[in-house]
Amino acid sequence: MHNSSPHWSDLGAVVVIVVIVATIYGARLADQPIVGEESRWAVGAREMLATGDWIVPRQQGVVFPERPPMSMWLMAAVGWFRGDVDAIAIRLPSVVAIVLTSLLIYGYTRALVSGFAAFVAALAYASMGQVLQIGRMGESEAVFTLFVSASLLLWHLGYTRRWQPLATWSIGFACAAMAALVKGPQAPVYFVAITAVYLAARRDWRYLISWQYAAGAVVFAAIIAAWQIPFYVATDFHSVAATWAGLATDRISLDGLAKHLVTFPLETFACLLPWSPILVALVKRETRELLADQKPLVLFLTIALAVAYPTVWIVAGAQARYFMPLYPLIAVLVGLVIERCSVAVLGRYPRRAWHQFLLCSTTLVGLISLLALIPAKWALGSYQPLWFSLALVLIAAAAAAAIWNCYRSNTPSTRMIAVATIAVFAGVAQAGVAINSNISRWNDPMSAVVGVQKIIGPTTPLVSLTAIDHRFAYFYEAPIAELDWPRDADDLPLGVDYFCFMRNPGDTAERREAGRGRLWTKTSGTLPFAWEEVATLCVERRLRNEPQRIVVLGRVVKPRQAIVSDATVPQRGINLSVATNNATVSR
Repeated sequence: MHNSSPHWSDLGAVVVIVVIVATIYGARLADQPIVGEESRWAVGAREMLATGDWIVPRQQGVVFPERPPMSMWLMAAVGWFRGDVDAIAIRLPSVVAIVLTSLLIYGYTRALVSGFAAFVAALAYASMGQVLQIGRMGESEAVFTLFVSASLLLWHLGYTRRWQPLATWSIGFACAAMAALVKGPQAPVYFVAITAVYLAARRDWRYLISWQYAAGAVVFAAIIAAWQIPFYVATDFHSVAATWAGLATDRISLDGLAKHLVTFPLETFACLLPWSPILVALVKRETRELLADQKPLVLFLTIALAVAYPTVWIVAGAQARYFMPLYPLIAVLVGLVIERCSVAVLGRYPRRAWHQFLLCSTTLVGLISLLALIPAKWALGSYQPLWFSLALVLIAAAAAAAIWNCYRSNTPSTRMIAVATIAVFAGVAQAGVAINSNISRWNDPMSAVVGVQKIIGPTTPLVSLTAIDHRFAYFYEAPIAELDWPRDADDLPLGVDYFCFMRNPGDTAERREAGRGRLWTKTSGTLPFAWEEVATLCVERRLRNEPQRIVVLGRVVKPRQAIVSDATVPQRGINLSVATNNATVSR
């Protein structure tokens, strides 16, 4: 039996977890270019601060009903303290969420199992490959995972420890509501379905069908309504429906399902590295028998994963990160399996599985350090500075020695050191190798946008003809008024000198794509007045020798002439995206 009473060792473990996780995710937080969804939510956060309206998310002053506003709220709050929604403000909420989730995992596991299993589980989550990749970026997954896992783990802890049912259901539903305000209906669906199936498996119908459950649902509704009602009053029902159901509906697809059914489990396994190999041991009954005394815990974890996984496995459009909210539960299972396998009887399969895991971890450490030594001409955009490559080799040697020492001398201290070593090295690889690779490959349009600002001048307003890319809008900082695509020369306001628009691959003189998020339409590919192309810049994550989405900066020819000009054919101008991060493109 384990001792679940608080102990000074728990305080030490918590300190170690906070130091390791905060250091891994806080290091080089602002070094990578702003990419992906980061600038989309950052623009919304910046407009909240500028307008004082924290209810209705907007892009260029236009209602943007893509998702509830929690991510933008957090960025705006940090941005308010920092004075700007910069890279730190964009990414710090994710870092804090990873730290808090790690502590949540430790507390939950420690209450039910041992301190070692809790320590392993907390560090395992924080050092899973996909968590390391997404957790240091201004995406919504880290915060979403915090609230989803809190709804499930705190509810189950309350149920197991016989907290008052009203408190247990209220806490679970409240956390589910907070998660819903991050990313929509996935969180309440998971919470309701998982708790229902678990209680049904335990035949505890009275706990499920109770007034306390209804009271918890009221708490959920109250939290959502606190934002939803003012949002509805300020917008309309269509915006409400689009916020909650739009993205989820778009991603439900059967196209390519057969391939997805085969590849998605492999993607999941890769995303959980370096910890997923130890879970293979559960295939053997010997390993499962070691968990017999933790049957209620294992039952809850198994049911939760079994209920949630099909929602992303049988949907062809689902990406691996959609399952990240359940990674904390997998981490708890990892901690429990490692705890039991590492002390199993010598010669039995579970102990061999532990040794195989240590050997696999040592191999991964060696491969990552060798990859960092690949010469730049063969590195395919993953060039690592020589000093860093040499330092990483030394770190890898020390890590391999620590893991090997646990293989040879399987004591509580060597096991603890081995687990911490694996987690720390995974974090070093992400904060070093991966970030260096991203910096060398990703397109950073900041300098190009500065060039646009110099051309226009600090006092001249800029407008966009239909929606402009959120990445350009973020770096430009000044407001860019969105206008409809003009059908005749008089549609453009007289005071406009400079304008911008998106030129997408496939645009023609007859039709061009225009829009943002889920809302796209077609316009004419021509402009009904004389203009000249002043500059272009690419807003894609990577620059490639192929047609890409670009921002076009145009200037109206004065005096204004009603001459039809093809907007899809480059006019004379400057390409501001030619050189970025030592990468070049030709257009």
